Amino acid sequence: MALTWPLEQEGSKGEDVSTVQYLVTAHGHATAVDGIFGPLTKAAVEAFQSSRGLTADGIVGPQTWPQLIIEVQQGSTGDAVRAVQSQIHSRGDGANQVAIDGIFGPITNGAVRAFQELLGLAVDGIVGPQTYIHLVNGYLAAPSANAAADDVFSAWEADNRDQAAKNATPAAVTQLFAQTFSPADGWTFEGFLGAAGSIYGTWKRSNGHELTISVIDGAEGGYFAADKAQFA
Repeated sequence: MALTWPLEQEGSKGEDVSTVQYLVTAHGHATAVDGIFGPLTKAAVEAFQSSRGLTADGIVGPQTWPQLIIEVQQGSTGDAVRAVQSQIHSRGDGANQVAIDGIFGPITNGAVRAFQELLGLAVDGIVGPQTYIHLVNGYLAAPSANAAADDVFSAWEADNRDQAAKNATPAAVTQLFAQTFSPADGWTFEGFLGAAGSIYGTWKRSNGHELTISVIDGAEGGYFAADKAQFA
């Protein structure tokens, strides 16, 4: 499923707003970076949109994002790098080793490559459109392996594979494999099977439905919950 750019506008808050603020500043339309999309940020976005011949509505959506992002890689400096570093820094599990200093050095490069590898993207350390759209869509944003595992399981319980994929890291799947689901919750653990480089952990629900979470070719880092999973 193709990803879509998130919608950020006046009243929005959070890491993606900080990204917008860093990027419009990098384009020469300075605004404070506080994660709050207020009137000054809207004015900066409108100025940017006008400079690019876009509709100056102050809304950062699918027309504005592709022109707003700035490709960065090792050796890049400035607010465009801070936008990427802030996204990575917000993610936890060691990502906070990345300083938000505007210098794309070896540590930032390693963190970007790790992010790309876990998501099956081209591992080149270059933050272009594909890496950026995964960052601003909240991929790998859980603050810990336990939180990621909870997010993955909750998404699959709601039969939402796309949401589950956002945090299905190796650590998250390992945590899921280690969980004991209580019969009081309607789940029982059935065990593991392995075949052709894959491991399958299966849980059954009291109504007969089951959840199968698979690790496919772990050497390449492919982790997902199997399509046959169904939920009441």
